[in-house]
Amino acid sequence: MKNVSIVVFVIILFINPVVDAHGANTFQFIMRNGSIQPDDAQVTQNDSIIFNNVVMDLERTIEMENPKNSTHNWTCTAQPYNSTGNEDECQLWLDPLNWSAGNYQVLVYSNGSLWHTVNITIILDTHNETTPNFVLPSGNSGNEDLNTSESNMIFLWIGLVLFAAVAISRTVKKGRPTGDEEE
Repeated sequence: MKNVSIVVFVIILFINPVVDAHGANTFQFIMRNGSIQPDDAQVTQNDSIIFNNVVMDLERTIEMENPKNSTHNWTCTAQPYNSTGNEDECQLWLDPLNWSAGNYQVLVYSNGSLWHTVNITIILDTHNETTPNFVLPSGNSGNEDLNTSESNMIFLWIGLVLFAAVAISRTVKKGRPTGDEEE
């Protein structure tokens, strides 16, 4: 019965799809007296960008235009450096619904005049599902729009039934005397 349990477990591992994914990252820009470090970056949708103002006597305003939808243009003012709060930084989450892949320019103003330009390349946040590639007898690919929730439920029920059958058979086997024991 132990071998059956192992075989069932291995089969369940092979039929589960594998998905490549990543977590959201934070990319920081440091605004010093004479420079921004770095002055260009490649980020992914779903990442956050943060502009930190480390100068004590200058206010910095950051603007980034969204060429596809002006309602999502971003403007933020970073106050002079303050170690007790976060008013000296500006944060933007690159929501995939608002920020598409492409090249963007961030304009940084220092006390009202254009001070620096930062180039940001946003790349598409892709998640690849690596499932077995197969063709159905009708000629359709198995990767087309299938009702995956129903097929997943079928596999779930099959797995639960197999698990219950193994558990019951092990319980019954442990309850029977082996014949070597004295009564």
